[in-house]
Amino acid sequence: MAQESIHSDPRWDEEDSQDFIDYGNYFIPDRETQIDVICSLIPPAPEQQHILDLCCGEGVLTRALLDRFPAYYLHGFDGSPKMIERVQALLAGYGERFASRLFDLADKNWRELPWPVHAAVSSLAIHHLDASQKQDLFRDIFAMLAPGGVFIIADVIQPVTQLSADLAGKMWDEAVRERSLELDGNLLGYEQFQKMEWNSFVYPEQGPDPMDKMSPLFDQLKWLEQAGFVDIDVFWMKAGHAIFGGRKT
Repeated sequence: MAQESIHSDPRWDEEDSQDFIDYGNYFIPDRETQIDVICSLIPPAPEQQHILDLCCGEGVLTRALLDRFPAYYLHGFDGSPKMIERVQALLAGYGERFASRLFDLADKNWRELPWPVHAAVSSLAIHHLDASQKQDLFRDIFAMLAPGGVFIIADVIQPVTQLSADLAGKMWDEAVRERSLELDGNLLGYEQFQKMEWNSFVYPEQGPDPMDKMSPLFDQLKWLEQAGFVDIDVFWMKAGHAIFGGRKT
């Protein structure tokens, strides 16, 4: 979810990256569904295209995109050396169709790219930016997209009321509990989720990243519109997690 020491948040380290590698399949609600939704929102094109995966982690989403679009090039950026090492090993078989890069999401130096971007995606990362940084990122992604390109975000969002925060926390607990039973037939994954106090809505100060800067979904939709995107929509939502984005005309 967060980035390593080169990121502006020093609380997330490589041990946290390993935790996410070990338990991501339990902790991310409906992970396969989310991946399928994101892939389904990438518009097909007749020629080779470039897709940018911001904070690609170990490459689970990146691999799905490579398989869904066998003619496209995928560029996976992440702030964790451990994640970069993992994704390079996982996707080595895709050859020159995949390239990785160590970066800081909040930094602007990486935002000048030598090729047009057909789609930019990001999963569980942009909540590490504050409101102003999110708006800057949305504008910069819009600028780097080719006409018709899309920006798809999957992230945790800030509930507007305590009632909605409580509901999101309850639903996230339930989702992890069901996932643990589905994958292993026991509650060990769910118990680890509770032990690590990973649920940001239940433990806002003790969660996986106390420096999270979640923003309300409505605000982020407005910021996408202000950046120039059209066809802005919310495509999936559950347990305080949402997939949303827009298109460049």
